[in-house]
Order: sequence, then structure tokens, then C-alpha cells
Amino acid sequence: MKIYLAFDIGGTKLKYALISEQGQLLKRYSESTIVSSKSEFIKRFNQIVDKFETQISGIGVSVPGKVDFQTQKISFGGSLPFLDGISFNEILNTRLPVFVENDANAATLAEMWLGSLRDVNSGVMLVLGTAVGSGIMINKRLLYGVHQQAGEVSFVSYSKLDKEHMMGSQGSAVALIEYIARNAKLSELDDGRAVFKMINQGNSYAVNRFKIFCQNLASLIYNMQTILDVERFVIGGGISQQSIVVKGINQALCDLRQTSSFVSTTLEAPRVVSSRLYNDANLFGAISHFELRDVNNLSQNIEDN
Repeated sequence: MKIYLAFDIGGTKLKYALISEQGQLLKRYSESTIVSSKSEFIKRFNQIVDKFETQISGIGVSVPGKVDFQTQKISFGGSLPFLDGISFNEILNTRLPVFVENDANAATLAEMWLGSLRDVNSGVMLVLGTAVGSGIMINKRLLYGVHQQAGEVSFVSYSKLDKEHMMGSQGSAVALIEYIARNAKLSELDDGRAVFKMINQGNSYAVNRFKIFCQNLASLIYNMQTILDVERFVIGGGISQQSIVVKGINQALCDLRQTSSFVSTTLEAPRVVSSRLYNDANLFGAISHFELRDVNNLSQNIEDN
């Protein structure tokens, strides 16, 4: 049985896991990503790889920022600017194969391999977190785009081109929780759980903020569907574990469509479902290149572009 080492590099945590070729998560680890320099980060990364190198057949890395499919080099780095310009093939002291993928694309690949996109030909993954990440699958292929920036829906704007008016802010799960927690003067330790408890209990402020959040995402889904016409939208990120999230987005999409009889009778609505892998999606997606049957098609898709 082949075993892979998967990394999910986030803004506050570095998660890594041993995952089998069948998609079984064998062991999970997590530690802070707070480092003082790029050299410190590279040193720690190599320490982890060295620890598992004799057990594994390959390494997969999920990162914020844009990843060049051919060189595996990262541009930008989201909340981790020291990642800019890093190529894991160059910094890792190993001869093992290494695949690096943008975090939203990794989550999409994971759902294609093991999750809610496995049984459809075309779909969209929306990852709700600090901003809104997205991956687009068309005919079983992940769409990268000419500049490898397809699915950057956080930049979608309905008015001004500033962060406040972009989907990254309007659909931010982190901002939703922060707004409600601040209003209720909650402690940071249990904000998420407490916020959804308030929503479920009918707190008027919490319910209203959540309704606006769902409406913003329903608008995004409606607009993406008019262009892409996919079978399914998958909602991911930690917040997707709350059943009322998908339910609320579906209701908001239904309400939006009902405001126009022309739209509701002309355009088919997509299914909106929850991720099956939740917060582990990036880990599975990081090593999915090793196991997805159409990995050659994924590569060809880049070359065609």
C-alpha cells in the first residue's frame, strides 16, 4: 500500500497527514505556522519530511496563492507572503515526487476524488473561510484558466473594485462569525459554536447577518451558474459542517430565483450540497494528483491553455 504525506499550509496552522492511496487518513498532525523567516519555514518543512521519508511514496502540498503547474512555484502567498517565489521541488531535500496545488483547487480535487463531486461531470467548489475560494470542474477536468487564476471568485464585485464590495468580504465566513461575536461580546475561544447556537436559537441580529451572508453566496452561485451551467455546487470550509449553512444558501437561492418568473422558468437551478471532507479536503486534495485517474488530463488542460 502506498502512503503519501499531505500538507495543508494555512494562515495560522500547518496541518499534515499520512494518507493511503485508497484515501484513508492514517494520521493527522497540526502546528502553528507562525515563523520569523522563510529560512525557518523551509527548515521546519524539511524536518517533517525527513521524519516520514522512508514511509511515503510522494508529497502533496496545499498552499494559498497561485501555483505554476509546470514549475510548482508559488506566486503571492495569501496571508503568508514568505511563500512568494518558493518552489517546493527546490527547497525540499528529497528525491520523492512533489505536487503543489492552490488550496481551493486542492479542495476541489479532493471532492472530485472522494467527495461530493465524484459522481458528476461538472461542478463548482466554494470554500468558505477568511474569503471565498473556488474550484471549477468541467467534464471531469479542473479548470485552471490561461493565467491559472480561474475560480478567483473573491474578486467578484457587483459595484466598486475594493475589498469591501468584493465577494471575498461579502461571503467571508470568518467575517460573519466576527460580526456576530463582536455584537454579542463573545470570547474568542468558542465564537464559532456560540454564533451558530445564537442563529439556531433565533437571535435577531445573528439571524439577520446570517441571512445576508447566505444571500450574497446565493447571488454568486446564480451568476456563476448562468455562465457555467454545472450540475452541482459544493460548499466547503469548516463552516460547511453546520447543516444550516447549505440549507440557508439553498433557501436564499430559491428566494432569489422566485423574484423573476422569467428566470425561474428559463434557467435550471443547480444542486447546492455540503462537502463530504470538510476541513480535511485540502489534505486529500494535496495528494490527489497521485491517485486521480485523469491526472494526465489535468496536465493536458494546463498545456492546452
